[in-house]
Amino acid sequence: MNDLMDFALGYYEKKIIQEFAIDDVGITLERLGEKSFEKVIPVDLNNPDLLNQQELEVEIAEVIKFIQAHTSKDYNKRPIWFKTNIIDQAVNDYVGIGLLNIDGPWLKHIICSLSFDRADQSGDTLLTVFDNDFQWAINFELSQDNNCLTVQKFEK
Repeated sequence: MNDLMDFALGYYEKKIIQEFAIDDVGITLERLGEKSFEKVIPVDLNNPDLLNQQELEVEIAEVIKFIQAHTSKDYNKRPIWFKTNIIDQAVNDYVGIGLLNIDGPWLKHIICSLSFDRADQSGDTLLTVFDNDFQWAINFELSQDNNCLTVQKFEK
C-alpha cells in the first residue's frame, strides 16, 4: 500500500480524473477491474436521510465487510473518497477528495454527502471510495431521476 505521506491528495485527484473520467460524464471503474458486486436500493429524495441506514447496512453487508477487511487503521493508508456531481447527466463537477475515516461513521458520511450535496438539474451524484493503490473501488451513485442508490464494487 502506498503511504499517503508520499503523495498529496492532488496526486490522487489527477490520477482518478485522468484514468477514470474518460468522457467527463461520470467515471469508468471497469478500467480498474471487474465488477464483483452491484445492488440497487430505492431512496426517498424528499427524506434528508434518503433511506434507513440499518437496512442499507444489511443490503450491502458484503461491501461493508470488504472495506473493513481491506482498510488499514494507519491514517496514512486509508482509502480515498472522491465525489463527483454529474450536472444534467452531461458534465462532471468534481466536488472533493479526502481520506475515508474508517474509525468513524463512514457510511453515514457517505449517505449525508450524497443527500445534502446533490448534482444540479437532477443529475447523478457519485461518491467513490478507492484503495490508495487502486486495487479496488466502491462506488455509491445517487440517481435523482431513478430515485435509487446503486452500490458497486470493482476489483483488480
